[in-house]
Amino acid sequence: MNAIDHELIEEIRDSARDFLQRRDQRQRKRRAPGGDRAYWQEIAAVGWLGMSVPEALGGLGLGWHAMAGVLEEAGRAQLPEPLVGAGVLSTALLARITPAGDTAFRDRLLADLCSGERRVGVAWQETEGQLEAGESAGAFGVTATAREGAYVLNGEKRHVVAGADVDGWLVTADGEAGSALFYLPAGTPGVRVHAHERADSTPAYHLAIESAVVAQDALLAREGVLDAVDEALDYGRLMQSAELVGIARQVLADSVAYLNTRKQFGQTLSSFQALQHRLVDATMQVELASNSLLDALNTLAAAPDDVKARKAAASRVKARAARAGIGASRLAIQFHGAIGYTDECDVSLYFRSALHLGAWLGNTTAHRQRYAALAADPAPEADDSMDQACGTDFPRDADWNAMPEAEFRALLRRFFRAHYPDHLRHVPWRLHWDEIKAWYFTLSRQGWIAPSWPREHGGMALSPARQIAFIEEAERYGVARAPDQGLVMLGPILIRYGTEAQRARFLPGILSGEAVWAQGYSEPDAGSDLAALRCEAVIEGDELVVTGQKTWSTLAQDATHMFMLVRTDKTVKKQAGISFLLVDLNSPGVSRRPIRTLSGHEEFCEVFFDQVRVPRGNLVGELNAGWGIAKALLGFERLFSGSPKHASHALQQIFSLARQRGLLADPAFTDRLAELRLDSADLTAMYRVFADMAKAGRPLPPELSLLKIWATETHERLGALLIQIAEEYGGAAMHLGYGNGNVQALAPYVNALAATIFSGTNEIQRNIYAKQVLGLQGA
Repeated sequence: MNAIDHELIEEIRDSARDFLQRRDQRQRKRRAPGGDRAYWQEIAAVGWLGMSVPEALGGLGLGWHAMAGVLEEAGRAQLPEPLVGAGVLSTALLARITPAGDTAFRDRLLADLCSGERRVGVAWQETEGQLEAGESAGAFGVTATAREGAYVLNGEKRHVVAGADVDGWLVTADGEAGSALFYLPAGTPGVRVHAHERADSTPAYHLAIESAVVAQDALLAREGVLDAVDEALDYGRLMQSAELVGIARQVLADSVAYLNTRKQFGQTLSSFQALQHRLVDATMQVELASNSLLDALNTLAAAPDDVKARKAAASRVKARAARAGIGASRLAIQFHGAIGYTDECDVSLYFRSALHLGAWLGNTTAHRQRYAALAADPAPEADDSMDQACGTDFPRDADWNAMPEAEFRALLRRFFRAHYPDHLRHVPWRLHWDEIKAWYFTLSRQGWIAPSWPREHGGMALSPARQIAFIEEAERYGVARAPDQGLVMLGPILIRYGTEAQRARFLPGILSGEAVWAQGYSEPDAGSDLAALRCEAVIEGDELVVTGQKTWSTLAQDATHMFMLVRTDKTVKKQAGISFLLVDLNSPGVSRRPIRTLSGHEEFCEVFFDQVRVPRGNLVGELNAGWGIAKALLGFERLFSGSPKHASHALQQIFSLARQRGLLADPAFTDRLAELRLDSADLTAMYRVFADMAKAGRPLPPELSLLKIWATETHERLGALLIQIAEEYGGAAMHLGYGNGNVQALAPYVNALAATIFSGTNEIQRNIYAKQVLGLQGA
C-alpha cells in the first residue's frame, strides 16, 4: 500500500477480532501453548501470514499497519500460535533477501509460508542479549563449509521461537565469502533440538548443529544477509509491540470490569481514587506505546530505506511496549487480589505472555540503550541557511493554506529571525506587557497576530494544520508567549458565540493591542472545579452587578479587560447557572493584587469585584449558557499544554550542560538520560496523534487528558535531572544561568510544576480519564 488506508486497516482489525472470537483462545493456549497446525492453516486462509508480504512476491501487500492491527487483536485474545516468530520474522526475511542464484526456491518457501503449508523459524541468535545479527558471531556461531555440491553446517543457535511442530529454520552462518542464509529442514541428521518453555509455556529452541549436510540449493542468500535479518527483526519487534499493546489493553479492560463489581468496605473498588489513578497511569503507558508504534510505522512507511531511523524506532517502541505490557498485567494481578495470582485467572495468562514477549528479541533496558546510541543528540537549532537564502519578503496576505507546509514554516523562521528580539528568545518566564508589546505590535502590523481567525475578522484564516505549524515554529525559535488570551481564547469565542455588535466592538482592540485581555475562571474555592465558582452577577435592568473574586489570572495586572465566568442562577445545578461575561477592568469597584510565584515572578493576579456594573450587552451567548462556552476552550488549550517543545528545550539544556561537565561519559547518567529521551520521544509521538486530529478538524477527545499529564510530568522529570547535574547552580535564583548563561537550571522544573496545575490539575485530568474513558464507577 502506497498510502495508508486507515478505514481498511480498521476493517482488517474488526475481521481479525471476529475470527479470533470464534474460538476461546485462552483455553486453546492452556491446552496447547504452541498452537496447532490445523489452526495455523485457518490463519493462513484469512491471509494473515502473507499480509505484509509484497504482492510481487505473492503476498497481499497490505503493509505493516494492517499487520499491527492483527497482532494487537491476537494479543488481546491470547492466540497461542506464534504469529511473530513463525509468521512475521520468516516472511519478512525471505521477502527482504537478494536470493543467491535462482529465485525459485526462495519463492517456493515464501509461498509455502503464506499458505501455511510450512512453518519455519529464524535461527539467528548466538548469545544472550544479542540485538543484531552481526553483533556476536564467534565461538558458538554457525559456520558453513562447501563440500562436494553441498554445505556442511556446524555451530549453535539460541532462543528460536516458532511454535510447535516446526518444518525447518532459516539459519544465518559464516562462510569463506562472508555471512550467508540457509534453509535447514527439521530432522536433518546432525541437528539436535533442545526445547525449553517460555514464561507463557510456549516452546523455544536451542539448536546444536554438528556436521549437518544441506543441499546446494539450501543456500538462500549470501549478500546483505545480516542487514536483511536486522530489518526482519526490527519489524518483528514492532509487531511484537502491537501484541504487547493488545495484552495490556485487555488486562486493563478486565481490571475495569472487576473493579466495577468487586466490593470492599461496602464500596466498589472502582470508587477508590488511589486505584483509579494507578489504572490511568498504566493506561497512559499503553497509549504511549500505541502512539509510538503508529508514529514509527508512519515514519518507516514514508522512508523505508532509512536504516538508522528504523532501528531507533523499533527500539523506542519495544522499550515502551514491554514496559506497558508487563506493567499493566502486573497491576491487573494486584487489582484482582489473590485470585489474580492463580493460574485459573485469565490475568495470569496475559502476565506470562507479557513476560515472554518483553524479554524475547531484547528487553526494555537493552532497547533503551540501543535507542540512546542511535538517536541523534538534540541540537539547539536546525540549520536555517536555506531559509535565509530565500530572502526577506514577508507578505501580509497570501493563500497560506495552499502554500506547501515546508515553505510556510521557512517563511515563519525567516520572519522570526528578522524581527523577534534575540534577547527574548527562550525566556523561562512569562513576560509582562511592557516587555513584549513591541513584538505584539510587530505581528499586528504584519497582519499575523491572529493566525486562527477568519479573514473577515482580520485573521490569517489558517487551517488547523497551519495553526499548529505556526505555534510549533514559534516555540522552536523560542518566541515568548505574549498576553494572548484575547487572541487564542476570547476572539474565537466571540466569532462563534458573540453578537455582531460585540465582534465590532471588541475584536479590533484585540488585533491592535489596544485591549489586553485576562481570563477570569478560577476562584479561591473553584480551581480545577470551575462548576463550583461563586463570583455572582445579579441582573438589575440593563446591567449585571458583579461581586466576588477571581484568582490565578495570568498577568491580569497588565490587562485592560477580563472575560469571566459568573454565577447568574443559584437555583439550578452548578453547571447550569453560569454565564460568560466581558468586563472592563477600569470599571469602578475593580481592584487587583499581583501574586508573586515561588520563582519570584509576579505572573498571577487576584482580581476583586465590588458591585461592579457591567452592561448586559457584554453577556456572551445566552444567560446561564456560559459552561458550554467555557468547555469549548479547554480542548485546544490542553493540546498545546501537551506540546513536546518544552520538554525538547529542557533536553537541549541538559545536553548542553552535560557536555560542559563531561557527563556523557558517565554510564549512570547516560542511562537515566536515555530513559528521559524515550519519554520525550514518546511524548512527541502522542502529540502528533492529537495534532493530526486537530489538523483534520476533528473534535479532540477526553483521551487528551493523558497528553497533558505526560507532557507536564515529563517536563518536570527533565527539569529535575537538570537541577541535579547543575550541582550548586541547581539551587541558584531562577534568572541566573549556568556557565555561559544559556542554561537556566531551575526554570524547566519550576515552570513544569505550574503546568501540572493549570488547565485542570493533573489529578483532575486523571479523574476525568477514569470516569469518561475507562468507565470506572464512582470516579
